[in-house]
Amino acid sequence: MSRSLILGVDGGGSSTEAWLAERGAEDLVLGRGAAGPSNAKAVGLASARVALEAAVRGAFADAGLDPQPVESACLGLAGFDRPEDRAVLTGWADETQLARRLVLVNDGDLVVAAGTPEGWGVGVIAGTGSIAVGRAPDGRTARAGGWGHLIGDEGSAYLVVLEALRLIARRADGREPEPAGAGGGHNSSADPLTVRLCRALGVDRPARIVSALYAAESTRARIAAMAPEVLAACAESSADADRLLRPAGEALAEIVAAVARSLGWPSGPLPLAAAGSFLLAADAVRSAMLADLIARGYEPALTTVPEPARGAVILAGRASASAAHRPR
Repeated sequence: MSRSLILGVDGGGSSTEAWLAERGAEDLVLGRGAAGPSNAKAVGLASARVALEAAVRGAFADAGLDPQPVESACLGLAGFDRPEDRAVLTGWADETQLARRLVLVNDGDLVVAAGTPEGWGVGVIAGTGSIAVGRAPDGRTARAGGWGHLIGDEGSAYLVVLEALRLIARRADGREPEPAGAGGGHNSSADPLTVRLCRALGVDRPARIVSALYAAESTRARIAAMAPEVLAACAESSADADRLLRPAGEALAEIVAAVARSLGWPSGPLPLAAAGSFLLAADAVRSAMLADLIARGYEPALTTVPEPARGAVILAGRASASAAHRPR
């Protein structure tokens, strides 16, 4: 290698980003590549691999370089942090000759690296899914959440949209009253939430939601992508915001607190880094999360992390620096 290159990859349920940088100058990103989701639990191993390879190729192309083994690479991927996952990732990296040194972490570790002043604290992600991870100053780690959309992902875009759709269904059935001022019966103009989600699904009234929602193309990512419509509707209805967004924030606070307790922090100052397209877009969710943590006795110092891939570059750089100082 003519240059000491390092690579950071952030892969989630909606997209994958790869950043190519030069060791010792991690703030200088040479190239960036992007691709689709690489959470193998959601899209399958083959699709995840295609996304990873496309993002890495894109980073080299953006830098004007041919693909080549880098000195260190950090892969921070959602749903890819258990032993069997690591074996798959290591095999892929070896096969593609990705790097001389490979760092495999959960995508939450990238958020901690990029968003806490001293590199320790708790990182919480709420995008398509949700998870919280933590790192103590002595290197101990903990995690909570990250159980996937069937039994977890509380506070995520996917779960919030599902809760919104369930609310629409109950209102359409008459099991719940419609908001004050809404149209009656099965009118698609019943309330802002119904109007916006029906429009997002391409239907003109709630009765047609089922066909659209259960169609083959209605993937988890597509459902989660409707979260901005839920946020917009909640901006028009404080009652819906209290019903949908405040519980999401409290659910995220719960997994953050679980991580903090596992690391021996039952209360007090808490470096907290937040990431994920949903959490960063939803002010009400972040506010509810912070209020709940304060009620639990914490003093959260929040940093938002819009680009977790920077954390992957930081961790890749640390791996290279550690190897450089290791006795030969």
